[in-house]
Amino acid sequence: MGMKRLFGLLGCAAALSLTASSVAHAATFVNSQFCGGNTFATCAFVDASTAIVNGNTVLTLTVTNVNPSGSGSTFTRIGIANLGGATLVGTPTSTNGDFTFSTSPEGLAGAGIGSDVIGFEAVPPVAPNGLLPGESVTFTFTFSGTTLDTSNLQIAIMEQGNSPAGCEGSTKLVINGSGGTFSPNTATCGPPPSVVPEPASLVLFGTGLVGLGGVVARRRKSAA
Repeated sequence: MGMKRLFGLLGCAAALSLTASSVAHAATFVNSQFCGGNTFATCAFVDASTAIVNGNTVLTLTVTNVNPSGSGSTFTRIGIANLGGATLVGTPTSTNGDFTFSTSPEGLAGAGIGSDVIGFEAVPPVAPNGLLPGESVTFTFTFSGTTLDTSNLQIAIMEQGNSPAGCEGSTKLVINGSGGTFSPNTATCGPPPSVVPEPASLVLFGTGLVGLGGVVARRRKSAA
């Protein structure tokens, strides 16, 4: 075997060894479909995994809108919470240019969502730019070291535009930890609120009654 070829093989072996050491292991901790809601459901297929790259934890999150109701369903905010003090390295990325990263995504609060929420928001107008039925998006987050605890991590999805008349305009689907349990924020549906007349309308209504009373009085006087 020639020296050039030997050095080539040794170089390949070194590269493979370096790759193996830089990516120690990869693990999928969520890979399932989740649906939740009362009058209408938020349905998403979620795939989440972590890998150790150059000593840091890389979280890859893929979300697919699989809402069975079709048109009207839009995922406008998608994020993660309960980071447990893990420190973000650089700016997370998205495969969909209509989503922008935010350290405090609007709307991803309540419904049992924990603290340290970060994630992505659809750029305005959110209805056409959010994640529509049949579409998928992948987000990548990098955290310093290996302190990210996926067993307590939450994945939160906010859906808008799928509610029937008389219901709240959005729901949230919260996936809790690697166990894959979830808690939907059910929409409140009920009769439309009663309309309270504005003061100006009340004044006009009262003036009309006074004028009507004057007409009746005049007619009675002329009849007498």
